[in-house]
Order: sequence, then C-alpha cells, then structure tokens
Amino acid sequence: MPSPYNDKRTVAKLVSDLEKAEKLSGRGKAYKRVCNLSHSTKKVVSWKFNEWDYGKNNITLPCNARGLFISDDATNPVIVARGYDKFFNVGEVNFTKWQWIEENCTGPYDVTIKANGCIIFISGLEDGTLVVCSKHSTGPREDVDRNHAEAGEKQLLKQLTERSIDPSDFARMLYTYNITAVTEYCDDSFEEHILEYPLEKAGLYLHGVNVNEAEFETWSMKDVSQLAYKYGFKHTQSFTLNTLKDLKEFLENCSTSGSFQGQEIEGFVIRCHLENTGKPFFFKFKFEEPYLMYRQWREVTKDYISKKSRLFKFKKHKFITNKYLDFIIPILESSPKICEDYMKGFGVIELRNKFLQSYGMSGLEILNHEKVVELELRNAIDYEKVDEHTKFLIFPISVIGCGKTTTSQTLVNLFPESWGHIQNDDITGKDKSQLMKKSLELLSKKEVKCVIVDRNNHQFRERQQLFDWLDELKEDYLAYDTNIKVIGVSFAPYDKLPEIKDITMRRVINRGNNHQSIKWDELGEKKVVGIMSGFLKRYQPVSLRRSPDNMFDLMVELDFGEVDSSLTNAKQILSEIHKAYPILIPEIPKDDEIDASFRKSLDYKPTVQKRVGKSNCNQPKTPKLIKPTYISAKIESYDEIIDLARQGIANIAELSQQFEDLLTSGKFQNELHITLGHVMSSREKEGKRMWKSFCKRYTDQITKYNDRLIENTAGTSINQGKSVETTDKLKFRLKKLCWDQKIIAIVVELSGGEGGCIIDSNGDNVKELYCQNKVPHITLCKLGSDVKAVYSNVLCEKVELNEIDERVKVVKLNNAKEFAAHVYLNM
Repeated sequence: MPSPYNDKRTVAKLVSDLEKAEKLSGRGKAYKRVCNLSHSTKKVVSWKFNEWDYGKNNITLPCNARGLFISDDATNPVIVARGYDKFFNVGEVNFTKWQWIEENCTGPYDVTIKANGCIIFISGLEDGTLVVCSKHSTGPREDVDRNHAEAGEKQLLKQLTERSIDPSDFARMLYTYNITAVTEYCDDSFEEHILEYPLEKAGLYLHGVNVNEAEFETWSMKDVSQLAYKYGFKHTQSFTLNTLKDLKEFLENCSTSGSFQGQEIEGFVIRCHLENTGKPFFFKFKFEEPYLMYRQWREVTKDYISKKSRLFKFKKHKFITNKYLDFIIPILESSPKICEDYMKGFGVIELRNKFLQSYGMSGLEILNHEKVVELELRNAIDYEKVDEHTKFLIFPISVIGCGKTTTSQTLVNLFPESWGHIQNDDITGKDKSQLMKKSLELLSKKEVKCVIVDRNNHQFRERQQLFDWLDELKEDYLAYDTNIKVIGVSFAPYDKLPEIKDITMRRVINRGNNHQSIKWDELGEKKVVGIMSGFLKRYQPVSLRRSPDNMFDLMVELDFGEVDSSLTNAKQILSEIHKAYPILIPEIPKDDEIDASFRKSLDYKPTVQKRVGKSNCNQPKTPKLIKPTYISAKIESYDEIIDLARQGIANIAELSQQFEDLLTSGKFQNELHITLGHVMSSREKEGKRMWKSFCKRYTDQITKYNDRLIENTAGTSINQGKSVETTDKLKFRLKKLCWDQKIIAIVVELSGGEGGCIIDSNGDNVKELYCQNKVPHITLCKLGSDVKAVYSNVLCEKVELNEIDERVKVVKLNNAKEFAAHVYLNM
C-alpha cells in the first residue's frame, strides 16, 4: 500500500496531523519552532516530539523523523530537510531485541562507525539557497551561545571551496534529488564530545542521505560514499555483513575489547530492511566502555571546579576515578583559565589524555588490565555488604521529652570505646551541618564504630537534611570506600501522641533547667508549653514507603511508656541491632550492665546553654502578631513548566544532559513559585510601601491565622512556616531560562500591565499591587548547598540588563501558554 505522503502535494496532510498533535497536552504532543533562514527571506518550521514518545507501542506519531523541517507555506508546504527515523540501541525497546530482529528483518547488514559529534542536516532550495540545520533549528539565534547550524555551514563552505564547487550548484543538486545530506560535525575546536577529533580528523562526516518524504527512505551506503567523495565530506567507514549470525559474532568480539581495529569508537549503526515491506530499518550497538568512564571523569571534574568537592555517587570505577582526581586537582588549582575553559566544554579531552599518559595506559588498557580490574573489584563499594569495616550512624525520630538523650547515653555508657554521641543542642554556631560534621569526625576514628546523631528529626525535611549532609560530607572525613549503614530509631508512635504530650510535659517540668535550651524557670510555662506543642503539631511520623524514610537501612520503632521508658528503649534497640547487625553488637550486654548504664545516664548534666528566648518568668507575654515572611504565587503546573524548560535546551546537548541529571537526582525545587513580596524588601522606601499594601490587602487572612495560632498553642508565637492560601491569582507566561554556575531560574512575564498583576476572585485586577522583584522569576534549582535562593534576583536582573558573561546561558522559552497560580501567604 503506497504511503499517504508519497509526493510533495500530500505534505499538507502531514502538516495538518502535526498541527493536531501540537494541541495535545500529553503523550504524542508535537512542538513547533519557526526558523528564519540565513540566506533567504523564506522560513521553515521545525517539528519535534519528546524523546520518550518515540518507539512507544501505544503512541502513533505523524512522522518518526528525528529532525523535520517543512517550508512555512500554508498552500503548498514541502519537506525541506529530514533526519532519520528515530532508532534505538540493541535491546532498548522490544523491536531492537535480537529475537525480534531475527524474525522481522533481512540482510545484508550495513555496519557504519558511529561518529561522535553534533548532527547537521544539509539541503537546498530551488533558487540555490543552502539550508543547513542542527537537530531542531536553523538560521540565526540569539538564545544560544553556540550556533551548531552556523558552524556546520562554515565547515561546509570551506570544504566546497577546497573542491572549487559553487555552493549554489550543490544546493540545487540537493533540491533536484529532493534529499537531505545527514552529517556529523566533529571538531574539538568547536565542541568537544567524548571521542577525540583533532584538526586532522575534524570535519563533516557524511553518514546518510535521506529522501525528503514523510515515509523514511534513505540511500545505500555505496551511494552515500560516492556523494561524500565528490563533495569533500569526511568518509564514514562502513562494511557489510550478510547474515545476522555474522553480525552478532562481530559485535560480541568488538564489545569484548571495547574497540574496533584498535581504535576507540562509540559504537555502530546497523542498516537493514524489514522483511515484509522492504522498508529501511536502523538500530545501533553502543559500547558502554570506556565512554561511561570518560563521562564520569568529565562530571567529577565539573563538580570539583564548581563545588571543590571530591564527592561523587558513581558506583563503577571508584578506584581509577579517585586516581584521576588525584592527578587533575593540582592542575585545576593552579590554573583558573583551565577551569574556565573546561566549564565551557574545552580542554576536556586534553586533561583526560594527560592523566592517561601519566598513568601509562589507555582507557581500554585500564579497563582490561588485570591489576586495575582487581583494584576496582577490591575498592568497589558493595552497599549490601556488612563486615568489620562497616560504620554505623543512628538517627533518632522524636519529640521533646521522649527520652532520646537518656537512651543514647545508656547505649554509649555500654560501649564507651566504640560508640559516640553528638547532640544538636551542643552545636552553638550558625552552621547547622556541624551536627553531621562532628558526627563524621568522631566516626572517622579507628576505634569508633557507631555514632548517635542526636536531634529530634521530627519532620521529613530534617531527616532528608541528615541524609543530604551525609552524602555531601562523607568523603571529607572517611575513605571513599567506607560503607555506612544508617539506623533510624522512632521514639514517638503517632497513635500515642496525646499520651506522649501529657507524659513529656510532666518530664520537662520535673527536669526544670537540666537541658541546654528548654529551661522551665527562665522561659516560663507558656513558652515551654508552646514550644512542645509546636513540636507535636509539626511531627511527621515514620513512613517507610516514602523518601527519606525509605533510605534507612534499619528502622527501630519503639513503644512509649511512662516508667523507665529509656531503659526499655535501650534494651529494644540493643536487641534489634543485634539481630540485624551482629557485627556491631555481637552479644547483648547483661541486664545488670544495662541497668548500671541507665542509672549513670540519669546523672547526665548538659554543659552547653542555648538561648531560645529572653527570660521572663513572672510577666505574661502578649502574643506577637505573626505576619507573612514572603508572599508568593504557587505554581501547580510543575510538570509542564519543567517540560517547557527541557524543550528549550533540547538542542544544547551538555545543558540537556545536566538538566536531566539534576532532575533525576532530586536537586530541583520540590515546589515552584513566583515571589511577589518579601519582608526583607520592605527596607527600601518603595519596597516598604508595596509590602504594606500587600499586608493590608490580606489583613483578614493574617488575623484569622493568628487567632487560630493563639487558640492552638496557648497564646505563643510558634508554628511558623505555614502557607495560607488566598482567593487571589496571578497569570504569567514563561520568557527565558537563565543558567549559571550557581542557579537555574526562569524569567516570567506577568499579565496585568500597569493595572497591577494580582487578579481577585471576580477576575479583576487589584490596583497598585505589583511584584516587588524588578524581574519576576521562578527558581528551578540551586546548584550548590551554599547558594541562597535570593541569588535568582541577581542573575535574572543581570540577564535583563544584558550584563552577563559567557558563563551565563540564556535560552528563550515557548511563551504561547498563559499559566495561572494561586497567591499564598508564607508565615
């Protein structure tokens, strides 16, 4: 049956299908970009789909081309340039599994070396105009700092000049044959990838010629090679294997060595035909190594440059990657210029090669060298293994007065040489991470096997904070191959909170001032009751089905009683750890030993005092009215915003990969918002006026919140950190993605103009209420733990004033859609 798109006249049907797909909100959605051509007043339209929509059995796309450019002509559109139909790695999808290929494909099998550069499509118009495209764009662009299409065209003109070929003649030839030359631009002086392409190897590698039709049709490799020779393209090495058996044997042999004819390559593209239809079918076979190792080295280098940290989460190649870091860190420290170039993507391969030269082995030799493999195996971390080298941390989950410190002291008294106890109440500086730093410093001692990190950790975010600190700081104190098991101890069963409140209150009264911060005589009854009530209201019990509680290696869930609960707790903890980790507690101490340790713990006196408020024992305090810390518009369309940002950088390979890595690692903000006003901004005259206007607008909500607070907490000013929803809204469009070494943010354009940006429940603009920030924006991600969210203001203002350098990436975003967000008071 002939294709419905078998001539140019029916491309209108394809365009119609693409435009319908553009209106979809989810799976199968098409994305459109209108591009200006560099040498013509005509325009072309680039169409693309989300990468994850290709190859899905339940999604039918109008066209599977990865790279599709159609003339911007409503009456007679034509395909100007066309990439390959998206193809997949062996085993990546069902139809690239060997069994499927054997049952549905036929040889011969043309095997081509997979080049490692950036894709460039070359076609022509009837008037002799060259059209040179990157994967999804062509022509001049202001939203990127590196225009791949322009660089590809410059290289093309150079090679045509060397052959004395008129570019117009070449363009007319492409138009006459209705074809797109599919090339890979490989040139380390323009952009480095994983494989090395020095000057003598740099150029446009022609690896395919596609017919400009919706249905995929492509030239044979013999014809491709002839075209490459005639027009000065770099030749893509290829050869033919007649049977699938020969192909599999060849690929297995290459994968064993990780190379082809002694050279490092990324892999192969295999071309064959579908047996039933005779249509072309492509799949690829990519080597995992040494490219995985090389990419890993690139990432740890960038991390060190930006964070000065050797911490990395890769489980493979631990030994050799640490050797690599040992070598390159002195080089990076000695030259800011090398660091600057590296972050721009230059000098990556040179630095890698210097290390390999100093080590005396190639990447392949390292991977296959018996000694290095042995060391890798010896130094790889087995996260399930527990032996005499394993260390332990205990994180309590508790509320005030549950006896966690007495229990902790009992345990440490039993094992004074090998157990340690670090209390958060003993940390007096502003650096909260000192709790983990001191715990790891103590754990790093040879004789210490376990440290109790004593803090209430009564909320998910506090538990997550401990895991984040551990991840970030571990290798500053312990060898990178040290395995740490984290044990959680829950002191407060959720179903017993009313009982816990009564008992803990009596305990705090009885102990009086015997605590670092909760001192009954100094703070007074109302303050102490308020503090404890606040803890109980904010308490989030253990949930092993969600993060971060599912990260604990063992969770001990204690019951709660009034009499000697700490002694009972200690015995239960000893019993459960002994069962799970006998290497830590080989034998449970006798009852009289535990009793003696418990009695000793009762004599504990804190040596550090922390001030949580001014002392005023006798005078009742008037509750202080809590006002918002900041006012924001909370965004509900999280996934759609992220997707539009992803699309904006889809053509920038390095940013796109880093974006996905940050997203999957959980470093993006959990919730997105636009800050409209902040109490700190009220220090300036205009900011003060606007802040007062906001507070006046929301007087009723602020009053109601404080009334509820007084009723629930006996008149004390605690329980802050809550969000109060208003009936107002904000409408906005995305404008630009801004990205530097510290933060990723989106500049937005607010609707409303001069009348004010806030919209009330009737749909009317609230007059004279504007965003306090000069440049409204959304903060997506902080790239370092020390970066303050307020830095987004600095970056976005610089971008709008065009006061940026090459380290800042700015990408225009699709602003077709108007989003709505609800206004919240953040107390």
